[in-house]
Amino acid sequence: MVISSGNFSSLIYAALHIAGFDIKKEDLMAYRSLGSITPGYPEYGITPGIDITSGPFGLGIGNAIGIAMARRYYQSLITDEDEKLKLFDYDVYCLCSDRDMMEGISTEALSFAAAQKLDHLIFLYNVTNMTSDGSLESIYEEDLIKKYSSLGLYVDYLKDGSNVRDIDKSIASAKRSGKPAIIIIKNNLGKESFNENKTIVYNKPLTVDDVASLRKKWNLFLPPFEVSKDSLIYMQKNITERTDKKYNKWLEMYHKAANNTNPKIREVVNAISEKRIKTIFLSNAYKINDGYREPLIETNLKIMNLIAAKTNLFLGGSADSALTCQTYITSSNMHTNKNILGRNIYFGHREQAMASILNGMAMCGLKVYGSTKLIYADFLKPSLRMTTLMNLPVTYIFTHDTISVGEEGPALQPVEQLTMLRTIPNLINYRPADIIEVMGVWEDILNRQLPSSIIITQNDSPKLPGTNASLVSKGAYIVKKEKEKLDGILISCGSELIYALQIAYDLEKMGYDLRVVSIPSLELFLSEGKEYEKEILDENAKRIVIEAGSSLIWNRIATNNDYILGVNDFGFSGHPQEVLRKMGMDYETLKVKVESLLK
Repeated sequence: MVISSGNFSSLIYAALHIAGFDIKKEDLMAYRSLGSITPGYPEYGITPGIDITSGPFGLGIGNAIGIAMARRYYQSLITDEDEKLKLFDYDVYCLCSDRDMMEGISTEALSFAAAQKLDHLIFLYNVTNMTSDGSLESIYEEDLIKKYSSLGLYVDYLKDGSNVRDIDKSIASAKRSGKPAIIIIKNNLGKESFNENKTIVYNKPLTVDDVASLRKKWNLFLPPFEVSKDSLIYMQKNITERTDKKYNKWLEMYHKAANNTNPKIREVVNAISEKRIKTIFLSNAYKINDGYREPLIETNLKIMNLIAAKTNLFLGGSADSALTCQTYITSSNMHTNKNILGRNIYFGHREQAMASILNGMAMCGLKVYGSTKLIYADFLKPSLRMTTLMNLPVTYIFTHDTISVGEEGPALQPVEQLTMLRTIPNLINYRPADIIEVMGVWEDILNRQLPSSIIITQNDSPKLPGTNASLVSKGAYIVKKEKEKLDGILISCGSELIYALQIAYDLEKMGYDLRVVSIPSLELFLSEGKEYEKEILDENAKRIVIEAGSSLIWNRIATNNDYILGVNDFGFSGHPQEVLRKMGMDYETLKVKVESLLK
């Protein structure tokens, strides 16, 4: 069960407590208190029984779809090897509200789910027609049945949300539909309270008199937070009788699968039990010719496919940019309801839905990736933030990473996006400079199994002297050491590292002795500690940073703001080299700036 609307949290905690989860009365009384296991919004890993942290409104819709996709993918992998092994024969439910469904992501995600014909997926939509600002009459007048039917969903409407039998019947019909289903359930906000269907119920707790009135109407005479023993016994006995037999049968199948000698089945079992895949890419297994040169996104594509060849649990897709970003598995087809084992998921232009769906898939143990151009990182930020909050090993691949996209103009030239990504807690960002560093990046990603993003250029990139795959895990290292005296340190990453190296070699002819440092991951470098930082960056030397993006994040590294050569304004439309020259990020201009700073 995915709780998409955090407003339901107190209800969910109470239900879990009554159902027998390890949530005590004291935990309910500590609702929203610091350190409690009953936070304001349901959080995975904090509260027993919570399957995922959906976070802001609407994101849980995509999470549920991702979990349903993982269920279908796993079962297809198993069925391919053993038709009798029904290890993933369950339904995915999502509880949502008006607020969830008004968010654009809900339509993005539901449209995708319908196109995928994802069955075993049921949304329970609680309709009150009220939000914090009041009635929805004048701002939300959609015909919900027609809207969701037209998307391709199975739709049912229930006018009385307190009629449990009708809800049961509707769920049974939804299961037979063969489609993702949405059951629209009409309820009154604050039913039977003094302020029924008034916005005050949304914004403030009920008054003492109102609570007393409701308790009297509902014959609740026990003290607050108390539930009768008879009710607890009835509820828990009912759950046990309904589920024990099914669970024991499933457990029998699980142990059978765990002891199976078939490596594909064993891999699935390990994924759902450990929620990770073992390292399957070793950078030192490959020798790269010194003359190697190609667009770095093509290099990345080759390495992704080396990984894909070693495991069926590595899959992902793009927001309508697989060919542009070069992020697809060449040996596989498109993922559809007719080709469930296809590992290329075409999300369409649905960046936000893509990220929330990937979170659901990763929660189930799959190693997933999603790609788009860096400029569109803004679209998926809320879901990416939830990736990091839950510490899920989703890998985001952002291409076309600087103003060098040129002709697309300032609207599509990323400037501040990389800095935004670097400010998100718990996200490891990698910006590799060449094939050696790309290999090191993927090896590190698979080793760590943490939230990560790869920021990568579409430009031709040669193999650079001094790059080292094994040192990527430290976040920074020296690619060119000074010969005798240290006149300064040039610090860079990604497509600008080649400029730093060229400038260092050219200025060497003029008598400057320079060190060049590559920082493929600022987060990893800063986590290594002060001693390593001093080893790489001499604190007495002039430290000059070169990166074709916002300079704000580099204050910790550079000597001062004047020593950060970046881009802090929107670009221009034109040929890439013309735009770089206009913005002062072409080779000749950078060289002059560096020499001036060294003087």
